[in-house]
Amino acid sequence: KVKKRLWIVLSLLVIVALPAGGCAKTTSKIQPAPVSEVLPAEHPTDFPENLRWLTDEEKARLIEIALNTPKAQECLEQESEYTTRLSWAALFPSSTGEGYSGYQILEYEIVAEGIPRGVVDITPEGSPEKIVSVGVTEDAEIYPCVHLHFVEPSALTVMAVIDLDAEKTVYADYYPQRRGPVLPTKTPTPRPPET
Repeated sequence: KVKKRLWIVLSLLVIVALPAGGCAKTTSKIQPAPVSEVLPAEHPTDFPENLRWLTDEEKARLIEIALNTPKAQECLEQESEYTTRLSWAALFPSSTGEGYSGYQILEYEIVAEGIPRGVVDITPEGSPEKIVSVGVTEDAEIYPCVHLHFVEPSALTVMAVIDLDAEKTVYADYYPQRRGPVLPTKTPTPRPPET
């Protein structure tokens, strides 16, 4: 959500700056307004061994493993049409010592930037407000993740987080697919009381 807002702001700045930059040369500098929200992290980055661009063969193997999860098999019995998407998952170890307490999905392209760990102060020098960036926890385990989007009748997304070295699913989940924005129902216009 925050990343989306940041992209919107940056897009608007580019749209405003392009026409102005092409018309005249200016010597004034625009100072950025102070920001007091959490932004995507820039530093430090973490490159665990398994966080890398995957080969086509590895991607195919990940999809094959994901298709063999119980929920994917169940969906395949009803419908063979599906699409796939790759991402990365940060799994948070459970405090009880077994399994995971949660996860965070990261875009596949995060490989280019690395995955930030912990809370990082990224306040620019001279800024009156502190700016922090929140990454994944220090103990998070990073794995590739496959999203299988099945169409009718199941209309489910099956997510499989896979340890590619062990060639096994370490976490799986499924959820209904979104069908677009939910439109508000029309409220009937109140009528005057009958007399």
